[in-house]
Amino acid sequence: MIALADLHIGRLTLRGSATAIAHARATLPPALARARWPDEEAILVVRRIAVGGTGTELPARAAALAGQLAGRAVDPWTPGADGAEVVRFRDARDYRACLVRDLLAGTAARRWLWRHRAALLAHPTATALAELLGEDALALPALLEHPPLRACLPTLWCRLDAAAARSLLRAIGAATGWHGAISDALASRAAEAAGSGADLMTEAQTHHERISGDEIRPGPEPGPSPPPTGPAATRAGSPRRPAPPGAAAHGTLPASDPLVVLEALLTLWRCTPAALAGPQGGEVLRGAAAALAELGGGQDAESATARASGPGRARTAGGDLPDARRRRDAGAGSIPAGSPASRGFAPPASIRVGASPRAIAAVNARPAAPPRAGAPSEVTDPFAVTVTATQAEVDFHTGRGGLFFLLNVLNHPGLRAWRGTLHEPHAGWRELVRLALRLELAPDAPLTGFLAEACALEGEQDPVAKLAGLAKLPARADPVAVDRAVLRHVGDAALRALHAERPARVRASPSHVDVHLRLAEVDLELRRGGLDLDPGWLPWLGRVVRFHYDRSDAADRGGSSP
Repeated sequence: MIALADLHIGRLTLRGSATAIAHARATLPPALARARWPDEEAILVVRRIAVGGTGTELPARAAALAGQLAGRAVDPWTPGADGAEVVRFRDARDYRACLVRDLLAGTAARRWLWRHRAALLAHPTATALAELLGEDALALPALLEHPPLRACLPTLWCRLDAAAARSLLRAIGAATGWHGAISDALASRAAEAAGSGADLMTEAQTHHERISGDEIRPGPEPGPSPPPTGPAATRAGSPRRPAPPGAAAHGTLPASDPLVVLEALLTLWRCTPAALAGPQGGEVLRGAAAALAELGGGQDAESATARASGPGRARTAGGDLPDARRRRDAGAGSIPAGSPASRGFAPPASIRVGASPRAIAAVNARPAAPPRAGAPSEVTDPFAVTVTATQAEVDFHTGRGGLFFLLNVLNHPGLRAWRGTLHEPHAGWRELVRLALRLELAPDAPLTGFLAEACALEGEQDPVAKLAGLAKLPARADPVAVDRAVLRHVGDAALRALHAERPARVRASPSHVDVHLRLAEVDLELRRGGLDLDPGWLPWLGRVVRFHYDRSDAADRGGSSP
């Protein structure tokens, strides 16, 4: 059974008397919603359901046939889907990723499974992509991490234009609350244009015309379209020259161009979302965009870093910049073939597993603030750190599911000013671990491994040692305010309840964390303090966090009770 709001009927044809038609039209949708559909996350697209009978028989027969078809659903990513009667997507992310793939390949309008998206397909490709990616902007990092879509990402960045990137940025800003930072990063474009005359706009416009003039021919079968390997086709009469494949390639785009800002935003979303949510989010985003634009201008990492950092000597996590360049030239780093980084431009961290030395140099382009006395190893600037992509989708069980309730403590309205001081990479996860350790809430082995990965802690030691080392490091943000909030708003009874064993299944992606708990273990003390309420979107964490309360067997599966 599914919710009636999740059922979408594209076209309904009924034949019979007016009374029978009216009855069938009113009762058919609820009957279909009660059919035997797969789990609640899956999305099924059925080509047609044809049944006969009286007005009272039609709904039940249609529901029975729908249940039978659901059992024969085909994977929409396979060529066999075009001849199937029903396809099944794993979830909304899988659905959007497949549609992105088909839009880029030019096959979406020819496939029957996208007929219900006719309004979207009527737009130009760039506009359709921006609208589709912005439908659930909070899930964008997870969407770009979807494995079947990764081969298409180079083409995606080539197809997006400035208008589409601006539209997508608007959707992200509205969903995340980062609209102020995004507006600040884009607003500097007018000042840049005023200072450099018309040449800047003409140059950027010429770049967009070359991009839009490229021809990416779709293959005969729906599938990932490979990036162009030879000279790109251009308009008739124009000289044949390869078009710049990246958003800021060859330095033709300023740092305030929407495409550059979008790439910088996605990078920061993965490593320092708290900085975007802070009062200096605009400055942080502008700095990241400027570093990416400079590296996209064909300069080496040393020159870009030297100008940004002044007389100080910039360093990457692995050593000096010359050493980083040698590793880059030797092929170090995990960079998808055809990605902007592989062509001399640092792509968003959300589209790759690891960060290349060139991307590391980009975020290290700004100088680090002098360390405080007594903390010689502390780095206080959010850019003077290695961009480390955290784990992709994970699914595990833990006996310490209640530790996630501390996110509501850190998200308390009284700590708004404190959250504005979070500039450390992956600060949200690290402050969660620090608070848990101060409260002596030791995570078990599965949760320890997840938290060590989420905090992006480096080193060869085991996860337990990594978390212990994090507790010994000087805190970037003042812990006193958090401890006072715990004493004032949580209370002793709730703290005792937090220490109780609380089995949970945790499913985490680059955009969401879903914690499935047993309904029978709801604690009134925690509820009085609001600790077990659904946090939702946490801008300083960069994730959507949901607490699901299920039956015992449903919690073990990670699904909801019927």
